[in-house]
Amino acid sequence: NAEYGGSFIFFPVAAGILSKTPCQEVYTVIDQDGNNVNQTWDPNWHHRMTELQGNLMLASVVQIVLGSLGLVGLLLKVVGPITIAVMIALIGCNLAPTAEAMASTNWKISLLMIALVAIFSEYLKKVPVPLPTVKYSRGSGIKCGVAWPRLFTTLSVITSLVLVWVLCGILTATGVLPEGDPARVRDISEDLRIAKWIYFPYPGQFGTPRVSVGGFVGFLAAILAGAIESIGDYFACAKLSGAPPPPKYALNRGMLMEGVGCFLTGLCGPGLGVTSYSENIGAIGLTKVGSRRVIFCSAVIMLLMGTIGKIGVLFASIPRPVVGGMYFVMFGIVLAVGISNLRFIDLTSSRNIFIIGLSLYFGIIVPNWAYKAINDPIQVKSIQTGNEEFDQLVRVILTSGMIVGAIIACFLDNTIPGSAEERGMTNYETESKQCSDQELRDKIYREPLMEWAAGKLPLFRNLPFVPTI
Repeated sequence: NAEYGGSFIFFPVAAGILSKTPCQEVYTVIDQDGNNVNQTWDPNWHHRMTELQGNLMLASVVQIVLGSLGLVGLLLKVVGPITIAVMIALIGCNLAPTAEAMASTNWKISLLMIALVAIFSEYLKKVPVPLPTVKYSRGSGIKCGVAWPRLFTTLSVITSLVLVWVLCGILTATGVLPEGDPARVRDISEDLRIAKWIYFPYPGQFGTPRVSVGGFVGFLAAILAGAIESIGDYFACAKLSGAPPPPKYALNRGMLMEGVGCFLTGLCGPGLGVTSYSENIGAIGLTKVGSRRVIFCSAVIMLLMGTIGKIGVLFASIPRPVVGGMYFVMFGIVLAVGISNLRFIDLTSSRNIFIIGLSLYFGIIVPNWAYKAINDPIQVKSIQTGNEEFDQLVRVILTSGMIVGAIIACFLDNTIPGSAEERGMTNYETESKQCSDQELRDKIYREPLMEWAAGKLPLFRNLPFVPTI
């Protein structure tokens, strides 16, 4: 039930790749009549997309190999809770400027958005909402009634978004928000007219994918970080759903499918990979709903929304401060999810405190310095070697706080002496041994399609992501 989707873990890497050619305020292009025309969007934007796509596709192959060959256990021996906590926490920290840039365009609207999310998700999460229901059974026929679900627990963000969005529209229509205010809802009638009703993403829609050394290493680090985080999500999802801890073949299968998802997003999508949503794991604990049917139905809805072009235009009209308020909440949750991984380690250990503090500080300070150095014609020489590909690799690493912090944390965690219990490395192994009901485990985690393939193809039975028949 660990739902996959676009993850913020890839955003810092993408930002580092795109920083090679910073965006300009105005681009001068030649129109059909041969005249110079100024525009605000990059005419070669598709060139940027192809580099993101190519690097993500190549890096995702590594994750597919990890799941296919059953190498997930090797990652768990090297990357522990300390490294995971530092990586995820730095994602939230490094995205803070983005949230500030969006929210500061109109703090009143942003703070209203934040306040509504807090009220709906926390203060009103136990308040039931009456909804009419219709049930049908063969014996008694159709029965109407009223259900009292706690909708605020699952619809807090979307409810707040719609309310503030509508409010901005009213303030725009009545002229309360002046021209030029970022909180105004822009007129999208022309965009809706141009947008296609149905659009299917396809391979090569932006051009031939390109690969660079720096981009590949950056996305590889993000994918490995997401893979480790997902393993923790699998155990947490099982625990909150009342299911036994997942066996090794289920973990390998999860890694394999996550890698396939990243490859497909690189092949047909915007070039940002997917990983399991830690926020959705928390939603299972709040709603007490862990049904696979719910995940399947939500996936169908998202597929339909993704292929209807006019829906994308509609969402593009959401004012920047509204998005900024949502960023404050979501990025804060990302930061908190990272910190929550520290519950597995001994926080009274001076060793662990030293590693966490030093790696977090490196992950915050180094990117700030790197961005200044890249834009300074004198300081930039300090990170130039004369080799363009290697310089790009250095830029991507130095501008990604997640990568810098993860490297420091992983190195120190594996070189400074410390017991497995102190490092928090024994938790996954302990949890996986807590279930003695093998029949229940097989019922939950066995995959009928894979079992059928294993029955037809004997070689398929030996793959580490296929359950033993």
